[in-house]
Amino acid sequence: MQRDPKHSVSTTEIVEEEERKTLALALIHQQRTMVLATAADGAPWAAPVYFVYHAPGFYFFSSPRARHVEEGLGADVVAASIFADSDQWDQIQGLQMSGRLQWVQKKTKKIAISARFILKFPFAEPFLRSGQEVKRPRATPDIANRVQLYMFEPSEVYYLNNRLGFGQRIPMALT
Repeated sequence: MQRDPKHSVSTTEIVEEEERKTLALALIHQQRTMVLATAADGAPWAAPVYFVYHAPGFYFFSSPRARHVEEGLGADVVAASIFADSDQWDQIQGLQMSGRLQWVQKKTKKIAISARFILKFPFAEPFLRSGQEVKRPRATPDIANRVQLYMFEPSEVYYLNNRLGFGQRIPMALT
């Protein structure tokens, strides 16, 4: 293993870290759902949400009255997980994270993230448009005024990939 004289970590370690980050980001962009976990009064709760990632966080739409939103906004920390489903143990990979939940209020941020969300989930466009902006099929509910945009910003991220070693959780910075 070669040492870079300017740094205390080896060039091999840097390459491995960048490869893991590349794998983790690919996983994030390939997956569609994230599971948020909260707890209140000793009762845990987990809820899957569609998400888009835009550094530094994971954005999703939800009802302000949803249990994961009410508990998450009131908590110091929440947990989240993204993973690839597999029927082979050596193909399991995912992210385990803890961080904070925030309500996105800035209009320019909402517009930018909504555009990203619709690109990833085109079926959501009729749901997220309010009023007469988009003609909806009769069976499509108007929920635009009943959901808000939220961001899960991780403070701690672990990547696991059984191909890299069974049971290893690798700390990681996504940004």
